[in-house]
Amino acid sequence: MKKILIVDDEPVIRLMLTTIIRRKGGFEMDEASSVKDAVSLCSANRYDLIFLDHDLRGGGVGWDIAEMISLDPRKYGNPRIIAMSGSILPGEEKKGRRCYSQFMPKPFEVSKINAILD
Repeated sequence: MKKILIVDDEPVIRLMLTTIIRRKGGFEMDEASSVKDAVSLCSANRYDLIFLDHDLRGGGVGWDIAEMISLDPRKYGNPRIIAMSGSILPGEEKKGRRCYSQFMPKPFEVSKINAILD
């Protein structure tokens, strides 16, 4: 069973993603709303897929987590990281591109999430 981590400070986004993923079936999921929680979960688990918000409240940039994971694959594995944001300007998502697999602007469509899960 594939393990997924959803990192977003917006409860509605986490709920929407978990609902879509549960309907698809065949996945274990964890959720984090902060950089601190995400780092703790990544240290204790090996994820196959991470949905990672760019701008997390309370200080922290999701792409810092992506960089941490990419710099130490023996510790964190090699998950597919989907960077998400609704607040960055077009082209800005390329700054952290070497650390994540795909960028998905918010709001996103259910079909895009399903395509990622397939």
